[in-house]
Amino acid sequence: MTFQSYFIPLVVALFLLSLESVAKSFELSYQHQQQTKTISVNQPSANRFEIAHELPQQLSLVTLDWPPYIDRNLCDNGWVFTLTAALFNELGFGISVEFFPWARSVRMAELGQADILFPEYFIEVTAPSDVIANSFRRNNLALSTPYAGGLIGLMIRENYKAPYDGTFQSIQGARIGVVRGYQNTPEFDKHLDLGFFNAIQARDDRQNLKLLLASRVDYIVADPNVVDYLLSHDERSDKNQIKFIEPAFQYNDFYYAISKRNAMWQSLQVKINAKLSEFEQAGTIKTIQQNAGKCAPAN
Repeated sequence: MTFQSYFIPLVVALFLLSLESVAKSFELSYQHQQQTKTISVNQPSANRFEIAHELPQQLSLVTLDWPPYIDRNLCDNGWVFTLTAALFNELGFGISVEFFPWARSVRMAELGQADILFPEYFIEVTAPSDVIANSFRRNNLALSTPYAGGLIGLMIRENYKAPYDGTFQSIQGARIGVVRGYQNTPEFDKHLDLGFFNAIQARDDRQNLKLLLASRVDYIVADPNVVDYLLSHDERSDKNQIKFIEPAFQYNDFYYAISKRNAMWQSLQVKINAKLSEFEQAGTIKTIQQNAGKCAPAN
């Protein structure tokens, strides 16, 4: 028997074994209009999840790992994932959700390689696209109505004497860590685009936090819930090393950003908005948030 006749079956066997080690499934539940509903979630690969793949209407969604809101290591992938699964289940769509670094997810949505990006912050109509030259982000994406959200502002090392007094003038030229592709706040982003700060870009919030801990930046822009989670789940870090500076920039709602490359984007926007309003009135979003973390171990 030749080497090839041994080698090829071995490669095939190892490939199938790798697929089996990744492929998983779990069930998540939510309550809506006094009914408890269960959804089956399949995970064919490390970063992809599929729900109701048999339905004729399918949507592709892209997101990021951003605990405690959404993350592949959270129970049911976090409450934002559960809300999204429930939302499109009620709308009768099957969905795939893929996790990527945020800048890549933004690129995919703006180019029409994905139908929906989430969770997004509000996007100003004048916010320039980093993906398509001479274009504004709102030319490429349509926003849903808002749902829940979190604070955003500056975080520093505990021993750093910050001159920040609530004005951007007080931190002009400061070294500030920002995550590539993030929409922060309209006012901050405007100053950022003008080169008002010495901005250092990070791949994600975890890397941004490392920049701050290593004193490579003076501040980072972040949601304090995200930073608290990352510090609490890193045995090497002391949660007391980092603190949030008051006043916060603002409270940022979350949105679904629908790609305008999808021919049905306007219809999708109307349907999503109507269902979010229904969820809000029924208390479904609040219940999903309250039940976050109460799930059975995945299979």
